[in-house]
Amino acid sequence: MNKNRQSTVSHRFVHTRREDNAGEWYALDNAAIIMPAVTDDVSTSLFRFEAELDAPIDPEILKKALALTVNRMPYFNVRLRRGFFWYYFEPCKTMPPIYPDLDFPCQGWNINRHGTRMFRILWKRNRISGEFSHALTDGTGGIGFFKSLLANYLILKGVDPGARLGEGEWKDIAVSSGEMSGLAISEEFEDAYQRYFPNGLPFPDLRPHAFHLSKSCLPKGQYRIISGKLLTSEVIAEAHRRNISLTELMSAVYLDALQHLWYATNPPPREPYVSVEIPINLRQLFPSRTFRNFSLFVLISEDMRLGMRDFDELVLRTHYQMKLEYDRMSISRHLCRNAGSARNLAVRLVPLRIKDFFARVFFSKFGESMLSGFISNLGQLKMPPGFVPHILSFGFIPAPSMVTMTNASMLSWGNELIINFGSLAQSRELEQLFFRRLRSIGLHVSVSCRSDNGISED
Repeated sequence: MNKNRQSTVSHRFVHTRREDNAGEWYALDNAAIIMPAVTDDVSTSLFRFEAELDAPIDPEILKKALALTVNRMPYFNVRLRRGFFWYYFEPCKTMPPIYPDLDFPCQGWNINRHGTRMFRILWKRNRISGEFSHALTDGTGGIGFFKSLLANYLILKGVDPGARLGEGEWKDIAVSSGEMSGLAISEEFEDAYQRYFPNGLPFPDLRPHAFHLSKSCLPKGQYRIISGKLLTSEVIAEAHRRNISLTELMSAVYLDALQHLWYATNPPPREPYVSVEIPINLRQLFPSRTFRNFSLFVLISEDMRLGMRDFDELVLRTHYQMKLEYDRMSISRHLCRNAGSARNLAVRLVPLRIKDFFARVFFSKFGESMLSGFISNLGQLKMPPGFVPHILSFGFIPAPSMVTMTNASMLSWGNELIINFGSLAQSRELEQLFFRRLRSIGLHVSVSCRSDNGISED
């Protein structure tokens, strides 16, 4: 059934769950609206979390754990549908299946294909993985679902969490007995962009197009993962020695690798800017319990026409650019620009096919064209004390992009910092330059590459 999905009153923009004579449905949040138009079989919009446990995965128990998690968080169990004016999420009437894990993550899943869910759960030997479309959620929302799934799995295995789940420090872990989907509160699936929409602010300045890596691609369906593991305490000590944050240090290392690639390109690139995008969790500035998207980004840029900068100088410049960009008022300007279109009556009345065209134009102008790559830091991951001995490691893999080609994601688990580069490019130069710089400043890092032949160590 075709549905003309369109809100008519301002306060309803915040509430994504709707109901009409055709049944229940969910509106896409502000960040999700653009994703179906710019997603395909390669740039899938999927990012991944994975956890290595201390025992082989029992697929039957994993199915039960997934059913419990979906019953508690039903707003994840949806598929994408097209209306005349907007995309919308339709609840799935069946439980999601689990899948054997793949050689290459985040590939072979197109959210625009009829009936496809916005996430999938996979398993292999001791590893559970969850891949989530950015149309559904961001890193914070995805890890909340994934932690809830792990909690349900371990509880079904007889593990006592040693803490009360769903509140306090563990409020992002949603568990239930399987018949309590009504416990989902509306704030968990609100469009927090619209809740905090700051009407009337000036838009942020338009950024120039940035340098991009060579478009020499891996064969379709392949997505290379190169991982680096460091001691979190060692990296934090180095960052503190420089009076900066861990994220700022890693962003400067990324920027340093990009400037070396820019200067190695012959002939010189047309775009003189190298830019690193650093996603930020808006829940830290604007309180919300939403599991939908609620993130924006800070963009750190350097003009290569001014010459190569040494690393110490890049570190300082990255630190001060972050200070200038990452504050509530500056971020509010981005909120005003990005969230305002959904409230514009003229935009709302444009048919979806035309919206898709302009969404691709908007994404090209204000999206990936402005960045050379991104590095996303989820931060220190924590689980209840009873679960910790059973979880050997976590991983966070970025969504693939045919524009930036290579991107990075990182998180900390215990005293281990795990950095994963995901790449569609044949060249490994960016990753090599990144990890060489870490070693050059005295950090100890082990590097491995995941491929269809398994894991190779550096």
